[in-house]
Amino acid sequence: MSEVIDPLEAEETRPFNRDARATPYGRSEPGRPILMVTGGGLENGGGIGRMVGYVMAAWNDSTRPPMLVIDTRGPKYKRIVWPLFMLRSVVQVVRNAPMRPLLHIHLAANSSTWRKIIIAWVGKLCGLDYLIHLHDPKYAAFYDRLPRWLRPSVRSMFRDAARVVTLGTPAATMVAKLFGVPEGRIDIVANCVPGPSRLMPKNNQDKRRWPHILFLGQLQRRKGVHDLIEALARHEVAGLPWTATIAGGGADQPGFEEQAVRLGVLNRISFPGWLARGPTTALLEAADILVLPSYAEEMAMSLLEGMAYGLCVICTAVGAQGEVVKDGESALVVSPGDVDGLAAALAKAVADAELRRRVGQGARKTYLQAYNIADYPERIAAVYERVTQGHAR
Repeated sequence: MSEVIDPLEAEETRPFNRDARATPYGRSEPGRPILMVTGGGLENGGGIGRMVGYVMAAWNDSTRPPMLVIDTRGPKYKRIVWPLFMLRSVVQVVRNAPMRPLLHIHLAANSSTWRKIIIAWVGKLCGLDYLIHLHDPKYAAFYDRLPRWLRPSVRSMFRDAARVVTLGTPAATMVAKLFGVPEGRIDIVANCVPGPSRLMPKNNQDKRRWPHILFLGQLQRRKGVHDLIEALARHEVAGLPWTATIAGGGADQPGFEEQAVRLGVLNRISFPGWLARGPTTALLEAADILVLPSYAEEMAMSLLEGMAYGLCVICTAVGAQGEVVKDGESALVVSPGDVDGLAAALAKAVADAELRRRVGQGARKTYLQAYNIADYPERIAAVYERVTQGHAR
């Protein structure tokens, strides 16, 4: 792969940095704040907002600099409202510029990109460092659809970033090849989530209770919700005792409810819409099986949350999720769009309590080893430290 490398980065020829460790960030620049730039804030920012909220809750060491969330969009994308939030975001960056903050820009495709390009440009005008944290599993497709005259703006945003953070190797490879970002300036930092300190043994629960199946995430075809409902209606699954919750809401929810009515399974499925942290935690505590049959993901928060609570996970290995789960050990892995395979996995998990226990234990073990939010501050602080070191050079 040929690429043009900035002079200051010429020595950075090592492979991607993965979950590196560092001394507490800020020793070279005490008190330098972190401005978390995202759309929708914490509760209205989807999976990205939830992740930022988890990070801020874990970022509680007094030796660490303060964090501030900058919302560039507002609770929902509205053409009348979002420019006001965008203007406020610019003002916040400029107002904090004298303290030399680091801009931590969380990025997805579409309107998120255009808002974040503005923030990156303002940051550069103020002489600030920024890093790009990419979350979108379809970002390359978004970029390829852009008119040629718009692509340089996106490339510049990536190439001018002090660091680029991705959730796994597939996205890191894409960023290096598509945007020419040196591999030594790319950090792989997996998502992390909080979880209980210990699990309530499932065998202590009422054995007469039917296994509960849970889906968490915005309801859309990309996440395979239509495949899940069809699989639940297949005779090998419908003939077993179970209940299900499909939570996350979204504009497509009425269509999925109609599908459940048409297939005769609505009486066994609950559609509560988007849920805040409290109700989501209650569902995770009560569930037995977490299903995520997505066609495209980077690293879904719901997958990690299901693993944290020791659920029997059924998922696809798309994006960075293939680096998280191992079929038969920490999850039952199915192929995107394979309704027959999904129905077979659901039937096995519902019928076999020992299988649920074993896969759930493997999922919990994997979570504790690599995806516990308690370890995340150290990992992201290592990235911040590399930004500081790069600035000093």
